[in-house]
Amino acid sequence: MKKQKAVQMFSALFGFALFIILIIDSEGTIDAAKRSVEVCLTVIIPSLFAFMVFSGIFIKSGLGDILFFPLYKLNSFWFKGSRREFSIFVTSLFGGYPVGIKLLKEYIAYNKNYTAIAEKMLCYCYCGSPSFIIQIVGLSVLGNAAAGFMVYLSNIAACFTIAVIINIRLPKRSKYKEYAAATKIRIDDFTDSIADTVKALGIICGTILAFNIIIEMLDFCGVVKLLAPFNADKAFLSITEISNLSLFKGNNYALLPFFAAVTSFGGFCIIAQTAALAKGKISLKGFLLSRLPASVLSGLYMYLISLAIPISIEASSNITLSPSFSAVDTISTACLLIMTYILLKEAGNLRLPK
Repeated sequence: MKKQKAVQMFSALFGFALFIILIIDSEGTIDAAKRSVEVCLTVIIPSLFAFMVFSGIFIKSGLGDILFFPLYKLNSFWFKGSRREFSIFVTSLFGGYPVGIKLLKEYIAYNKNYTAIAEKMLCYCYCGSPSFIIQIVGLSVLGNAAAGFMVYLSNIAACFTIAVIINIRLPKRSKYKEYAAATKIRIDDFTDSIADTVKALGIICGTILAFNIIIEMLDFCGVVKLLAPFNADKAFLSITEISNLSLFKGNNYALLPFFAAVTSFGGFCIIAQTAALAKGKISLKGFLLSRLPASVLSGLYMYLISLAIPISIEASSNITLSPSFSAVDTISTACLLIMTYILLKEAGNLRLPK
């Protein structure tokens, strides 16, 4: 009883301290929120919206099963799932972190029996998109697109390694014929994919806002400054929110294995996004346990790749890739309006408990 009261008292004091910090550092938290919104409007929504919509249609229609069939046959000796599962795996490697969990959740929506399979697949259907990694690590940090591409390759190699380890001992599960009748595009698939993408992007952008505000509060309290003397502040910020890898500006190629490990891990912000998108329908236990091994593997692969293919191109690291707000504000505003409309419509269908 006393322990419960102590926990309640601590929680109340902690909540009160947060409110005080939010009031005192209101200017800093507002600026952090503004920066997050701008990133979401200028980068996240324009870069993810179309791919997330059409990747859903691509998988549901069965087009992915056909396109990736030759690759599936080459990997059928170790991949024990169906062509549909393999197409989700490959698509997630190109789509970026949120695409994998989105496709897997849609996959089990039609058949609850695949929940356990989806939980295993999430361990290796988790990778940054090539454009994101090349932009953040290659161009923004090192000024070298080739370096970013090598980091992306190391991430893919880690995903394939985890996939082989998980699949190699499993029995052959299913044949493609169970999906043979589903190879067609329906209007319902298109509208459902738009609605699912809007909800997913709302969660993603909301999580980015929350984490950047948390980082601002930690900085205000001096936590980040305490790490600076140990040169751990940038690493801490990057592991918390992966876009902070851009703080490592300069041609420091020795850090490539570290960059590969961090991008494979994804950062706590993206892990939180994955958890929010899973919504309790997919257990994250295996996924969380796989993050550390995947990060180590990616860093090791990056080290081996850098030994085999030395990077000699020394480009300027002062390349700015962030698009101007005016260049994309029309598209961003349209996407935001569509998202707002669908979310409000969904909210209108909810029934409040009595």
